Amino acid sequence: MHKIKTLTNGLTLITVDLPHLDSVTTLVAVGAGSRYETKNINGISHFLEHMFFKGSRKYPTAEQIATLVDGIGAVNNAATDKEVTYYWIKSASKHIELSTDILSSMIKESLLVEEEIEKEKGVIVEELRMYRDHPTQYVWNLYEILQFGDQPLGWDIGGQENIITKFNRQNFINYMDSLYAPKNMALVYVGKLPEDIQALAEKYFLDLPKRSQFRHSAYKESKQKNARSNVFYKDTDQANLVLGVEGYYRNHPKRYAARILSVILGEGMSSRLFLEIREKRGLAYHVSCNFNPYKDTGSFTVYAGLKLEKIEEGLQVIIAELERIVKEKVTDQELKKGKEMIRGRLALSTESTNFLAQYFGTKFILDREIETFKEYLKKIDQVTKEDIQNVARELFKKEKFNLQVIGPFKNTQKFTEILSK
Repeated sequence: MHKIKTLTNGLTLITVDLPHLDSVTTLVAVGAGSRYETKNINGISHFLEHMFFKGSRKYPTAEQIATLVDGIGAVNNAATDKEVTYYWIKSASKHIELSTDILSSMIKESLLVEEEIEKEKGVIVEELRMYRDHPTQYVWNLYEILQFGDQPLGWDIGGQENIITKFNRQNFINYMDSLYAPKNMALVYVGKLPEDIQALAEKYFLDLPKRSQFRHSAYKESKQKNARSNVFYKDTDQANLVLGVEGYYRNHPKRYAARILSVILGEGMSSRLFLEIREKRGLAYHVSCNFNPYKDTGSFTVYAGLKLEKIEEGLQVIIAELERIVKEKVTDQELKKGKEMIRGRLALSTESTNFLAQYFGTKFILDREIETFKEYLKKIDQVTKEDIQNVARELFKKEKFNLQVIGPFKNTQKFTEILSK
């Protein structure tokens, strides 16, 4: 399905030709993110993502870049995570060269004008405040601080206001020089591609600055002996909580079983948590489960938005469901349904050129190899009921629980009591 080629400057070119389409997604993935930051530049990965849209040598203003993209009916955006950042344009296939030109210019010759940096500080600060005003999003930031602590994986991707406002142009240049090297990047094309796609990539990306390559600090695991809980007081009409434990890293052999476990517990309207929390008790509108791996650690979490007066009951039900899956094997029907859900959702996702570009780009950047969907589904099919129960037993130990709550609560006392029972 995909082809990989390393260009002479070290940049990896990944192509997925889908000739039946009339569109193409052009994406650049970079091994950059908040876990590569130090405390005094926390937030710079995300800030730099913004600055790439503010003008380059060839296209010197944000308006010019936006006008070019809008003028061909394309859409573009970017995203910064803890371990990877990517930039993309989705356009009609006939405009693939312009999309390539725009992205390459943004990345290799960004102007980083001081005046624009100063203006964008205000934008970033307002973005941080916006997220803090949305408990369903902010609870995740707080949860990772609780689980991972005061180290890069625990820091907010967006950074802190008092740090953001001190950034200068040299900070961005130094950061780019440490990470935006061709060997630390992948250029991905997915859609209807021309026959000379490699020549097109070389025309616009072969002159990328060499730069160096920075290695992130290893994750420092804490020896957690007791459950932890934290409350962020906010006068809300709903309690938002994340209950989780430390999970598996990206290439852990048990990651396939953990993925099916998360589906059985909290993905879809027939999942255990959805049925118990929403359908049977009416305690929440949304409840879900998530397995999120990083290079050297991960998290396995349950999220719920609960009625304020029912938060204790809701938390108790969640814990009871985790305990039940530890004590009892899942049924044959649940296992089959979980595997088919993963297979079906993947089939739906792969109809999107954006999904495919993001998958291949981030997968290569983080793993330096690409697991095909066929290989992935084969491993999923091999998971047994015993595998799932063993993973549940390994993960769901009460002393390993981390609970983050946002709501009008003044202390953690009642939550600590529930976790310790």
